[in-house]
Amino acid sequence: MSEPLPPSQVLTALIAHINASGKPVHIGWDEVAQWHDEALPLFLGVGLLAKSNHTQSLECNGCEHRCFMPVEFTGDKQRAFIVCDHSEMQSHMGRIVVPLQRLKQWKTSPKHFAVVVAKLLGVENIANNKKDDAIYQLGMMKSDKGRRCVSLTVSPLSIVINQHAISLGDLLYIDNSELTIDHGRINELLNNPTRNAKNYTPNTDKQEDRKLATQAMYQDWNDAYIYSVKKHPKKSGEWHSQQIAKLPIAQGRDSETIRKNMK
Repeated sequence: MSEPLPPSQVLTALIAHINASGKPVHIGWDEVAQWHDEALPLFLGVGLLAKSNHTQSLECNGCEHRCFMPVEFTGDKQRAFIVCDHSEMQSHMGRIVVPLQRLKQWKTSPKHFAVVVAKLLGVENIANNKKDDAIYQLGMMKSDKGRRCVSLTVSPLSIVINQHAISLGDLLYIDNSELTIDHGRINELLNNPTRNAKNYTPNTDKQEDRKLATQAMYQDWNDAYIYSVKKHPKKSGEWHSQQIAKLPIAQGRDSETIRKNMK
């Protein structure tokens, strides 16, 4: 059994989730169960995570097919289960019991990150974005040369000060079980934003991670599409994409985006 993920690695994973989609995402119990015990209360406490409604579908672990299936309940709502509808497995699988704990999920989003970062920086206007969901105006910070506007851009998450950007993954870290931001690097941009501060150069390793995460997401969509077509061969591609958009693997993407990436 692998070691549980420490909070520092969980933070990296949460940032990667947002970088992959640029939209709110849900984190299921199966993923949270792999974290160290202190990670969930830490990120709930600072506001990077919030409780969400229970999921309505799960990856079934009853057999090797690992289908994404809707969750059903007994009449008293005290027990959950999945009904296998795979043609080869249905006759001897029947109901697959689902522990209620597996239905729990949490959410994070660019907005969550914007609010938390604004608090860490101590800015006055917290995460006020008006027209563009890709940019959050966090507020103004003092520098040796006056006040500077600080923003958070989305996908990838980056802090921007006077057109210079630093990846949020390079600024946030865990210190003594607390979420912290690198004020030294922030001050460097604040006080020397135009000459001495270095322009942000995207980390190629992180770019590759985002690329792989996106490819994995697309593959999940295609696997779900193939399975859905087998079950409903007469339905249109649009219908299938709408069903996939309801699943956790959609990661907040709309059905049209999913349809364009189905093969």
